[in-house]
Amino acid sequence: MQAVEIAVTLLLFCFVCLQFALFVSVLNLPKPTRVFIDDNNLPSISILVAARNEEENIINCLKSLELLDYSKNKLEILIGNDQSTDRTAELVAEFTQNKTYFKTIEITENLGNAKAKANVLAHLFNQSTGQIIFVTDADIQVKPTWVKSILPYFNNSNVGIVSGTTVVNGKNLFGKMQSIDWLYFSGLLTAFDNLGLKSTAVGNNMAITKKAYLATGGYPTFNFSVTEDLALFTAITKQGFKAVNLLESNNLNFSKPQISFKNFLHQRKRWLIGAQDLNLKWKMLFALMGLFYPCLFVLLFFSYKNAVALLLCKFLIQTGISILVSKRLQIKTSIFHLILFEIYSIISTFAISIFYVLPIKMIWKERNY
Repeated sequence: MQAVEIAVTLLLFCFVCLQFALFVSVLNLPKPTRVFIDDNNLPSISILVAARNEEENIINCLKSLELLDYSKNKLEILIGNDQSTDRTAELVAEFTQNKTYFKTIEITENLGNAKAKANVLAHLFNQSTGQIIFVTDADIQVKPTWVKSILPYFNNSNVGIVSGTTVVNGKNLFGKMQSIDWLYFSGLLTAFDNLGLKSTAVGNNMAITKKAYLATGGYPTFNFSVTEDLALFTAITKQGFKAVNLLESNNLNFSKPQISFKNFLHQRKRWLIGAQDLNLKWKMLFALMGLFYPCLFVLLFFSYKNAVALLLCKFLIQTGISILVSKRLQIKTSIFHLILFEIYSIISTFAISIFYVLPIKMIWKERNY
């Protein structure tokens, strides 16, 4: 039994050390620099939006894209209607009427190995004409500065993919917990990136050079993955292109929270299924992070004082990261919600773990996987 206590204590201590290293990494992130964009020499860009049954969200998304601070002569926005059964197509048609830089593409067949959202993006990439391709989702609202704040990072010709930050715009308590969850995740993603450990791109807030995408062969040649952003990131970096993850307010996008806990569980199961494609190093890191609460629960039976001390360390560092990220992104976060987030984390961790191992098919956008 002593060996069990030592093992779980060691794992918990390793987690706290990793978390502290990430806190220091966030603390030492370089300050965002505003780079001048020559409006007379703008590259042509394409923005891709995959939409399936998004009648509640699509207009807000398109309105935000319409307000982008970018020359309409250098811009095209391609919306892929993925066999929607609601009013998505009708609403898009009404909104884009007489707006020539908007184009709707009906998705009726699969290209190669591509399925679901990856298939929609495959069609949109094929029809895009921009030098730089931006990708977002139909439930996202972008800032007017989104495009211009990301473009300067492509001045380095070796950069193939750049990700901004997305957070949930939660209104009720469950939504606010998801907001902090995304905020904290964004901090970790950028902190790992700053340490030289790159993992993935942000699928609803990323930009890719057409050259880098074509070098991979494109989505039709990839093995199917429910996390198409990770698949694209992996393919692009394998071709030798660099990836950049940003933590800046100018390219901060806002997403809607999952309304029901059931949908939330299916979302996280999707992410975990996609994470199976990560290499062994990342699987070990995620396992260490995921084992924190189970190990803490075991340690409670041996030494509740040590368990409480490690939990307090974890909470303080986690809160510190969240505060640093919120300040950097200019988002207000209350201490009360940060305290509640620890309870949310405990409940969600165990619920997600159980839901992941249950023989229940993952449902996303009304499709079973």
